[in-house]
Amino acid sequence: MKKIAFFAAAALCSPLTIAQDAPVETTEAVAACTPAEAEAMVDEVLAALTEVVEVLESVQDTATADAAVAKLEAVKVRMEAAQVKMEALGEPDEATQEQLAAKLLPALFSLAPRMEAAGARIMENDCYGSEAFKAAMEEL
Repeated sequence: MKKIAFFAAAALCSPLTIAQDAPVETTEAVAACTPAEAEAMVDEVLAALTEVVEVLESVQDTATADAAVAKLEAVKVRMEAAQVKMEALGEPDEATQEQLAAKLLPALFSLAPRMEAAGARIMENDCYGSEAFKAAMEEL
């Protein structure tokens, strides 16, 4: 499950080089999570990634960049909590992972171009002069 979530985050963040320092642990969990738990985690990750994209798309000037900082911080906190939860749940079985990938990948392919476009626009405009937004982007 961690692999799927980190893939999701990396797929969306790599065009902007935002969250490339997130470590991926390779230790195996003792128990496997249920398919329902795994799907709930994927839904949680997708919701957070969608929110990041929507926040980035909302940035149009210094005021909206400054306002985006708190929203991005809230998403970051939720993603960190989801990571802890995923580690505690363990890996789902192979069949569940395949089902989740079938759900996750189309969503990622939909979100990635939106994030890339928003990120490029924001970078071209030097984060609209918001130092707080620049710092938030570096920490995300």
